[in-house]
Amino acid sequence: MISQDLQRISVIDCPCGWGKSSWGIQYINQLPDDIRVIYITPLLTECERIQTECRQKNFCTPTDIKWVKTKTDNLYELLEAGRNIVSTHVLFAGITDEMIEKIRIKNYILILDEVMDVVTKYSIYDEAYKPSNRKKKLSEEERDHLTKKDIKSLLLKNVIEVQEDYSLRWVTEEAKFKPYEKLKSLADRGLLYLIDNELLVWTFPIEVFREGIFDRIFILTYMFDCQIQAYYYRFYGLEYGKYYVKDVGNRVYEIFPALQDGYDYEWRQSMGSLIHICDNPKLNKIGAYYQNAGGRLQRVALSKNWYKTADDATLRVLHQNIGNYFKNITKSKSQDRIWTCFKDDKPKMIRENKELSGKCWIPLTCRATNDYRTRNVLVYPINRYLNPFYDKFFSKKGVVVDEDRYALSELIQWLFRSAIRDGNEVWLYCPSQRMRELLVGWIGGERLSKVG
Repeated sequence: MISQDLQRISVIDCPCGWGKSSWGIQYINQLPDDIRVIYITPLLTECERIQTECRQKNFCTPTDIKWVKTKTDNLYELLEAGRNIVSTHVLFAGITDEMIEKIRIKNYILILDEVMDVVTKYSIYDEAYKPSNRKKKLSEEERDHLTKKDIKSLLLKNVIEVQEDYSLRWVTEEAKFKPYEKLKSLADRGLLYLIDNELLVWTFPIEVFREGIFDRIFILTYMFDCQIQAYYYRFYGLEYGKYYVKDVGNRVYEIFPALQDGYDYEWRQSMGSLIHICDNPKLNKIGAYYQNAGGRLQRVALSKNWYKTADDATLRVLHQNIGNYFKNITKSKSQDRIWTCFKDDKPKMIRENKELSGKCWIPLTCRATNDYRTRNVLVYPINRYLNPFYDKFFSKKGVVVDEDRYALSELIQWLFRSAIRDGNEVWLYCPSQRMRELLVGWIGGERLSKVG
């Protein structure tokens, strides 16, 4: 299939190992010299790969020169010069209006390797508060509390107001509010929303994806429909087309329309023969469903809030289970293992469990990296849910978030950092009953419900 047949925003949506990145590199190398490319990836190591495999395009990676310029400054200079650029999600997230204008006039194509964090909860604490004693690191709850406190004060003083579409508008020029200068800048650009007069939400500038900026946009991922960037597109009414990659021989890749759900059924089932899920009732008991007083089935064990409220004895059982799985059941060595947990819980879990090494830990949100492709013993003691603020935000425009599909997509992305990405067997301890059932259903070819 040739690119002229594609929608302007094209999601190349297919599993790990099908050749998404290889197709992207092939596509770049076939472009005329006058077509410029911005390639955005989660990792600096992938930036190096693009520079190596697309040498004729002379990709530049923004760098900083201490005391002279930042990476953001250098990114602007590269755009002004019309260079081909490869950079990270983190740097691209800080794109300015001036950069967007440079992209508009320079005829760029965007290739986005994996989805970005295009909607996040925003904290103003670091701008508004300057305590003299910084020894105590604030928790997420403390930062949220301070942000809500300030927002309430700014609303009462008529410094800010909420528009009909829930965007935040700055309405004063008084100098005494200078500590909130960044908040004002983001509000002036229309990037902040205030939900229920207390929940502050930042969004990536949607104009980057609208017509008139990038000539074409490609997003390389898997299960896009249930990821936050897809909900963000629906929130703003942006359409996209879905395609998948196929090796048509001799490492030549073509893309084809993903016309129906199920194109990957056989692949999923083949992956099932490689994933050995721990079915030990004693080890899995800690993540089982239970009935509450009203008779409803609860599925929250091992969720983020569960970790916050669980007593020491319960957490000790979990640590013993993980240690038993690593040491006795799989008899694995440190170099064979990867594990995860919520970031705030990592120090305590390492401190409490000698089988948990910080070198084997990878974040829940880890994507794209090949650094762990030799690891085959995995521990995923998490029951993944979206932060409730996403529901509150998206529901303002009637966009419904599918929690189960989101959780499944995140688990699969994490799982495919391991040896399974090369078609090798892996052994998985996933004590959450909900997450196991989602994974088993996916492996069995269960049809995933459509997201509206």
